[in-house]
Amino acid sequence: MAALAPPYLYLEPPVPPPLRPYGLFDVAAGPIPFPVDAAAAGGVMYQPNDCEDDVFMRMVNCPPITGTVAFSGIETAISGAPFSVYTSWQCSTIGYSFEEQAARVRTRLGLRAQTAVERRLWQGQTSATDGNFSGLFANAIPLPAAACVTEAVEMLEQTLADNGVFGGIIHARVGMAAHIGQAHLLETQGRMKTTPYGTPYVFGQGYSGIGPTGQATDGTTEWMYASGRVLVWKTPEMWVPPVSQVVDKTTNTVFLVAQEIYAVTVECGVWAIPVTRTCGTTGAT
Repeated sequence: MAALAPPYLYLEPPVPPPLRPYGLFDVAAGPIPFPVDAAAAGGVMYQPNDCEDDVFMRMVNCPPITGTVAFSGIETAISGAPFSVYTSWQCSTIGYSFEEQAARVRTRLGLRAQTAVERRLWQGQTSATDGNFSGLFANAIPLPAAACVTEAVEMLEQTLADNGVFGGIIHARVGMAAHIGQAHLLETQGRMKTTPYGTPYVFGQGYSGIGPTGQATDGTTEWMYASGRVLVWKTPEMWVPPVSQVVDKTTNTVFLVAQEIYAVTVECGVWAIPVTRTCGTTGAT
């Protein structure tokens, strides 16, 4: 007589990945705490110090130069509206302690919040339940199409240089790292990924690859962006309600949410370029 198979032994889940995926939080300034509690409801606004791209020279030999020196105006104030990032958990009260359920939803948010903030930056969101808003890249200045990733990186970096942008960033979908690496344009400095020149890349899981007016990706082409510094603010503590307060006692079901409030700003401008990303155009072997 064949032996009966033993029942499954229910184990604790394996330890989750120690770090979220490489992405925006590795390159942006922040996430940093909101300076005051009210900013989590009203957002942030400030005048950057690094976006005026003028520079002047003046001869000092004889005969002396006449006329006044040139003066530049102040930078335009930029703002970041607050938005909520959350993950949720719905499960029976049977088989899980309240502490375990709270820990699980916290882990979910810790791993996935960066992806949501990347979506806020690139394509925004369309949702009947959570609201509609454009991505912060929606008004990017378009550049001429690039025939390969080498040309795209060259044009984006040169655009940042021509506009006097400090702390510039190149943004692309995760899959573009393979093409950029094949073209020998990918350097690693710790977790940071950069161009040979040193401009950091963000390869974002939350990035869609679409153009600034919603141009879709296809089998050979998608969009890359260059921007000034990206700054991210967030509430200092992840909010999870007491589990005992979110139990539907008629069904013994827990409806639990973990939430953080964020705000994002982009300094000094955004530029977008469509690039042909097929292997045959990289010029690398």
